[in-house]
Amino acid sequence: MTSSPDLTKTRLRVSVVARSGEVELKGRAVKVAPGPIVLSVVGHASRRIRVDGTDRRLSGGTTGVLALDYTRSTGFHRVEVDGQAFWFATEDHKLRLQGITRMLSHLQSLGTGWTGQALFSDGSGYLDPHVVYGWFDANADEALDAIETVLAAPRTEEVSVRVLSRRGGSSVLAVPTMRFLRSDPRKNVIEQEDGLLTAAGKTYTPTRVVARRRQRTVDTVANRRAVHLLGLIHRLLSEVMRTELPSRPRARCRLWRERVGRLSTQPLAVKLRLKPSALAAPRHGPEYTDRSYIKVFDLTRTVGEFGWSASVDPARRYSYIESADRIYQAYAAHRVASVLGLTQTFGAFGSNPLAFTGPDFDLYYDTVPPAEVIASWRARTPVPDTSKPDLLLHEKATSKVAVLDAKYRVGKDGHASEDSRKEVAAYQSLYGLSAVTILYPGVDREARVITDHDKSVVEIPVVGPDDGLEEAIVHVLDRLESPPYV
Repeated sequence: MTSSPDLTKTRLRVSVVARSGEVELKGRAVKVAPGPIVLSVVGHASRRIRVDGTDRRLSGGTTGVLALDYTRSTGFHRVEVDGQAFWFATEDHKLRLQGITRMLSHLQSLGTGWTGQALFSDGSGYLDPHVVYGWFDANADEALDAIETVLAAPRTEEVSVRVLSRRGGSSVLAVPTMRFLRSDPRKNVIEQEDGLLTAAGKTYTPTRVVARRRQRTVDTVANRRAVHLLGLIHRLLSEVMRTELPSRPRARCRLWRERVGRLSTQPLAVKLRLKPSALAAPRHGPEYTDRSYIKVFDLTRTVGEFGWSASVDPARRYSYIESADRIYQAYAAHRVASVLGLTQTFGAFGSNPLAFTGPDFDLYYDTVPPAEVIASWRARTPVPDTSKPDLLLHEKATSKVAVLDAKYRVGKDGHASEDSRKEVAAYQSLYGLSAVTILYPGVDREARVITDHDKSVVEIPVVGPDDGLEEAIVHVLDRLESPPYV
């Protein structure tokens, strides 16, 4: 007797309710407008939901809901419910995904790290610790299990090698043998009656010949891939653990790294770790048939894909709201430095507080400024501040300064937002300055100066090579001033 299907079971359905309406998530990622959204889930067995690598809980009822705020979001978001993954993308009204792509393209050759907070991988993606940890969360245990199986019982393959032999036969290679004999005739041949070789009326016999032999080896593409994936996992774990992580992710990363350390002492790992990398090689041998080798190959491919990439194909990527802000902040810094003719002080951008320098100016990036350059009115109190202006421009000859803040926000009128003005006003008060500057993604806008009562806020759009920053920077240079509290 066969059982009939359960007609009462509801298909799992995940939707995003945004300002533009409700859209169901299925297949490829869909785009929704940035802003407050609600995830609506029907047919779920568990109230646990995972969004961008963070565990959350759905509200009660037949339809589970979760409210999120993606007002300042540009990127992809991954939703996991009952073991199924869904995707949606938010695209803001500022530079949009194409603008982020352009900024990444500009930044790709300008540094390999931002104080451990971000790194670029061949210019194609934006990675931060949350992104990397998201990959480990989904794949680390599975990857290490597969690598451990390969290291314990590696597949071998038969290869043809050339060896020196004292015996001839069908395996002798004529051309390599003659080359070997000519390299040192006095040592490699002896005069002998009825010898195999004749020269100047005499006959000679080779002492050794070059022959082909078949042997089995563990030095294969598939085994190298497993060993080099192990090394890549170790490097990425080290990158993540140099940043500030919550206690539980940090503990998990520590356990993964300890396991990687143990596996790295296995004989196969020691033998192959210095061999040329096979991570990008085509699928080979047991990677078509053996489950562990197949898993190593598949996960190696995802390592090259995980990262933040502004495209409509999410693969298995995570991205977070702050990504666009970080990218824009770095992009604005490089644009200002370029206009002023400054050069980067260190290969890894952000690893040195003095990020750029030149004959006339220094440019500090996202750091507590040196007290001898600028100080706040609280600097010598029992409660000194630790404010970090995005950019601090210092004129060497006069010791005058300018504070610039990069804000990835746009107001309703297309200029800088009112929130941005309020935030930079705090720098004016803290440092006793009469002028501050906002750099913002104001497409098709011109620089604007808001001034009264001897105070001013300069708003400069920074969006690309044709944004007019070369002309607008004069508003900053004209307002350089001596810091009063130094």
